[in-house]
Amino acid sequence: MAPTRTVFALGLLLAASGPAISCGGDDDPAAPECPLPACPVDVSGLDLTTPSVSFETEVLPLFRRSCTFSSCHGSPTDGKAKLYLGPKKSDTGTTIDSAFRQQLIDGLVDVASQTAPEMDLVEAGDPDKSFLMLKVDGCHNEAGLTCKTQTGSKSKKPCGDVMPQNGVLCAEDRDLLRRWIAQGAQND
Repeated sequence: MAPTRTVFALGLLLAASGPAISCGGDDDPAAPECPLPACPVDVSGLDLTTPSVSFETEVLPLFRRSCTFSSCHGSPTDGKAKLYLGPKKSDTGTTIDSAFRQQLIDGLVDVASQTAPEMDLVEAGDPDKSFLMLKVDGCHNEAGLTCKTQTGSKSKKPCGDVMPQNGVLCAEDRDLLRRWIAQGAQND
């Protein structure tokens, strides 16, 4: 198949697979487009125990490139839904050591969501009971939760928008978060 036909065929496949939005973050214009999964997300074939996921080298960098840009979750005082996921990727002045990473985790794990107070943001060991996973999977509005209406929501739905708001995380990034949560949401 000629290269232009391959690219065209890939584009048709992506378009047919569901809504696609830029993956990555504001500072990654070359990021691929990724479709939203069907809800509930079927992870029956996914091994959540391996490989081990590191918060320091995998999860935090994912947050920094996808969730902390602009005014979303990159400020400890002004984060949307009072959620701070670390310094912006462009912030080179913040010391990110084990104690700092633990503060971020302590603000996520076993902490009730501001949007859906009956769920924790991250339920260590259980991604299915973690509001963060519902948001990144795009399944939060179909989960039957009682949510506080989100100001600034583009979708105008009670539980707000898919996160990150600027685009959908690709399946491998969503599964990385899912494995980190399933493995106990540790600071490693």
